[in-house]
Amino acid sequence: MNILPTFKENAYLTLLIKDNFIYANLAYSNLVAQRTFLLSDSTDLSPLKFRLDDITFTKEFWFEYFDSLEKFFDWDIVDRTYEGIFKIKGFEHEEVGVSGVKVLIDDNQPFFKNIFISLKDFSRDISIKILDDKYINQLMYGFVQRMGYSQIYWIDLDISHFSIYTAKTESISSGVFNKERIPKTTINSSKIDWGNEIGLIDFIKTSKLKSFLTGEFTSEELTDRWGNLIAHSCEYISDPLLHDVLRAFTTLQLLSIKQSNSDKFNGILSSESALIVTGNISNLLTKRELLFSLIDGLELEGVCDLFIDKENKLFSFGKSIIDKEKSQDIVILRGDVLPKAIKILIPEVPLKSKNKVIFSGKVSAQGVQPRDIYAFGSSLQILKVPDLGEKIIVEGQLKNGTLFSHYTFNNIEFMSTKRNFEYEELVVDARCRPIVYGPNPQDNRNKFKIWKDADKE
Repeated sequence: MNILPTFKENAYLTLLIKDNFIYANLAYSNLVAQRTFLLSDSTDLSPLKFRLDDITFTKEFWFEYFDSLEKFFDWDIVDRTYEGIFKIKGFEHEEVGVSGVKVLIDDNQPFFKNIFISLKDFSRDISIKILDDKYINQLMYGFVQRMGYSQIYWIDLDISHFSIYTAKTESISSGVFNKERIPKTTINSSKIDWGNEIGLIDFIKTSKLKSFLTGEFTSEELTDRWGNLIAHSCEYISDPLLHDVLRAFTTLQLLSIKQSNSDKFNGILSSESALIVTGNISNLLTKRELLFSLIDGLELEGVCDLFIDKENKLFSFGKSIIDKEKSQDIVILRGDVLPKAIKILIPEVPLKSKNKVIFSGKVSAQGVQPRDIYAFGSSLQILKVPDLGEKIIVEGQLKNGTLFSHYTFNNIEFMSTKRNFEYEELVVDARCRPIVYGPNPQDNRNKFKIWKDADKE
């Protein structure tokens, strides 16, 4: 019996060049055998940072890159029949061949034109696309339609470039006498772009940023270590000073965007909201630090799902999960591309309940004894969703006067399903509002001791 094209075994490679990194994602799909997966890799281009305007991206560079990628993935990608000419090895079976190679180049990538031309000259087998506002807006519109959210924030965090995109779907009146209701999706965006590194390094000296720090450092320490981070990109940081500075910087950048665009970003989340986070900062900060920056910078309140895409899978294969069986690249499962979700609850906690249980619930699965979960006032708590089976139900309610100020409900329930839509954690931000930083690092240290106190991460 012939196999429909949708179910045919296939593999596809996408490269994303962004923030001086090459992110590689190779997708494999065999829906008949119920076997699908993604392989991921990242290559730091920062050692070439000061040579990107030279003739760096030669044919030899790209041949060496694909050679190393083949070894890392243990997958044949290049057809070596043609010496000196890059040809894709057509897909044959798992670990041999791909049906196509696509390269996405971020329009903010330094020396974009040089990279674009080098790839165009390197091979006609490679499809080259631009990662720009138009591309992301298409993804945003598709995600709202496919994922069932009425509101999506896409927050792209690179140190030198912050971008926030929002898509919101509302019902509007239409037809004769405005009796019909039709959905309308509105997309907005705002950015902060540091045009040069000198200004970015000098920003660390501002009094506004220092009011978000918890550590007390000399101006020389801040400038030297922050400047070194800016000059030399990295995939992780271990320096506590840099963690503190980057968290404060991220919080302040997001707060600046939010306050400058209050008509677009009011911080109030609908009950069907999602946050998608991409960019190198999501790899550099700890999860707890990132949560503080997102919630406090955007002044969020309500309920949402958070997806932290550290491997940029959504940039690479987001359109495939939107188009589903109509995808021109490859048909893959949503669970292979979408990161595990984090359910976030940000209620209003009264002062009288700051040391009391403000949320209680249970986690249950078929054939397993339910487990109780609790959250206490005053802190931001990260509760792991235990692995109890294929389908897990988490349910609970707010307690002791705690409520969602903009909702008519005070209880939550959600299901985690493996390989489809899986939750890894429940975050309850039970800090009393408003959240106030400063005026000095000592005060911030005292506040963070309380805010982290009951963390179960």
